[in-house]
Amino acid sequence: MRRATPIFAAIMAVAVTTPAQAHITVAPGEGAAGTRQVYVVRMPNEKQVDTVRLDLRVPEGLRVTSVRQQPGWSMTLEHSPSGSIVAIHCAGALGPDQYAEFALQARNPDQPGELRWAARQSYSDGLVVDWTGERGSKTPAPVTTIVPAVPVPEHAGH
Repeated sequence: MRRATPIFAAIMAVAVTTPAQAHITVAPGEGAAGTRQVYVVRMPNEKQVDTVRLDLRVPEGLRVTSVRQQPGWSMTLEHSPSGSIVAIHCAGALGPDQYAEFALQARNPDQPGELRWAARQSYSDGLVVDWTGERGSKTPAPVTTIVPAVPVPEHAGH
């Protein structure tokens, strides 16, 4: 009979005791200041009922220019008085143990810093989860770090 190696036992102990990381995320987690960026919001459904709605508040300083339609979902854009997109509301049905991805194109702020995304996930049984907490909490807000843009030399490629 073969014995489990200590390394295998350690891996199994971590796998059994680590909770699933089923929360809303935004990728990439880093972008360059002042550049155009495509962001993908991933929403998993870790419940045993359908997710029926995602409400996403656009971080201040980020200028969303367009959103990609997700098949099977209706999307409503909320605009500020100046016409900027400030929130995206998605309604549809996402079954248990599935995930959906929503893409948007945006222009990053000109200054480095952090963008905190506020997301609300609603389920068919009436449960609502606000993904607005601090890192390490049970309901962390997705965060994107805006870093300084790398300057392009004047004569690059010539």
